[in-house]
Amino acid sequence: MINYITLTNASEAHYGRSITINTSLIATIHEALVMVDEVEELKTFVFCPPHGTWEVQESLETIAEILNYET
Repeated sequence: MINYITLTNASEAHYGRSITINTSLIATIHEALVMVDEVEELKTFVFCPPHGTWEVQESLETIAEILNYET
């Protein structure tokens, strides 16, 4: 069975839009401070090789809780 989680996109081009990710593709999740319009913003990065990294608004802790709940 494939599980999906829906998160909120944080990339500039798609900010605020939902993104659904196949949980079996997630390799790593990390947070980093990035500059957005000269303001530091904490973003969470979800790495899904070979497809790339998705920037989302939810915290690392929130995503970990969702993933641990669904397993």
